[in-house]
Amino acid sequence: MNKNHLIDLLPKKTQESLQAKAQLIELTLSQVICTADSPFDYIYFPVDGFISVTQSLDEHPAIEVGMVGREGVLGAESVLGIANNPFGALVQGAGSAWQIGIGDFLAEIKNRPELSKLINSYLAVRIKQLGLSAACEHFHQIDQRLAKWLLMSQDRAQSPTFSMTHEFISLMLGVRRVGITTTAADFRRRGLIEYHRGEIKVINRTALQAEACSCYEKNRKIYAEIFSE
Repeated sequence: MNKNHLIDLLPKKTQESLQAKAQLIELTLSQVICTADSPFDYIYFPVDGFISVTQSLDEHPAIEVGMVGREGVLGAESVLGIANNPFGALVQGAGSAWQIGIGDFLAEIKNRPELSKLINSYLAVRIKQLGLSAACEHFHQIDQRLAKWLLMSQDRAQSPTFSMTHEFISLMLGVRRVGITTTAADFRRRGLIEYHRGEIKVINRTALQAEACSCYEKNRKIYAEIFSE
């Protein structure tokens, strides 16, 4: 209960020290956590909610470049000595998260080498995943990317059912809504998913995995190379 995988990897005393300075908060769907270039105020360790990490360019809407659930932390870049968020972030899946003030977090980083090492390892994972995300968007088709995205969302929601609209998915994947609607309708016709009034349910995960691009498994492998899931 109230578990985050990264926190679970820390020694018991470090967990207790970190959580003593944190509070368990509720994340609401579509809540904006931060905007790019805004100062770091808080660090978030999701428990059963999950967050889209976003990047905008010129006048274009922001697109998703990463996803953070109970396997990770939002705001890890703060340990690099930068004052502002490099990305935006909004809640993709409602749920809870441990929130800790930036000052308290950096003090823990300074005083606890095991926490510093863990966060640095997570940053290495994120760098690899960001590179993979850029290549995926360029080379892979909408149906492959949508299948991957649904699987990643299900993993973090820890449930086959989660709230999501076609409009939100199209914004996150950076494609036209009609493309998402057409692909999702095909997935439903083939019995892979079901959806109704903003709620999506994965019906056949095995078939969805077969449909997904290789980036789904590659993302999991990148994480597993450093952290035991």
